Amino acid sequence: MTTAALKQNTQPIFLPATLFTWFSLITILSLNQFFLTKHGEPPVYLLITAVISISTFSIAYWRLVQFRDFVLNIDMRLLILLHSWRTLGLGFIMLYSIGELPALFAFLAGFGDAIVAVGAVFLTYAMFTKKDGVSKKWVKRWNTFGLLDFVIAISIGILQRTDALLFQENGINSDLMSQFPFVLIPGFLVQIFTLTHIIIYLQLKNKHQNQSLIRF
Repeated sequence: MTTAALKQNTQPIFLPATLFTWFSLITILSLNQFFLTKHGEPPVYLLITAVISISTFSIAYWRLVQFRDFVLNIDMRLLILLHSWRTLGLGFIMLYSIGELPALFAFLAGFGDAIVAVGAVFLTYAMFTKKDGVSKKWVKRWNTFGLLDFVIAISIGILQRTDALLFQENGINSDLMSQFPFVLIPGFLVQIFTLTHIIIYLQLKNKHQNQSLIRF
């Protein structure tokens, strides 16, 4: 088998294998309480995993031509539609209702994710049905809002940990997000969704197979 053929055969399993490996690593670490920190301290190890995942992606994108081509040729409609799963963010509000999460974090994260999810469905539908494509500015606006939603939710979540700046006197905190299985949200799902936002930005900036879907 030639080198080119070998690379082509390994492409279909590369992505799921990478995702499974990262998911397994975060799961094992969380089951061993690796992400738990002392009261008043930020979730340093969770933040480190985010830096590692984004840095690894960035290095691979800029150094590996084959990986860069793969990234730029992912169907943008699929990348956007994946965010429809963020309707599950409404679960934060349910956790607030039973006293497991503080209101500020729960409502910002929950409704923010829901808005992104609804926008993803409408945007994907338009990309499938409009022959002249979807305006680039609307894709960028949705993408930016989706990314900012993560930044705001994570920031508020950190500030509402026990003894942190926005910690509530009633004792309700966001420490739950550092415990299994909830830690898989910031430790895996948020990081994967963040990478899809980055990929969409890269596709909008560079030549890609989705150009017929975008009206510049």
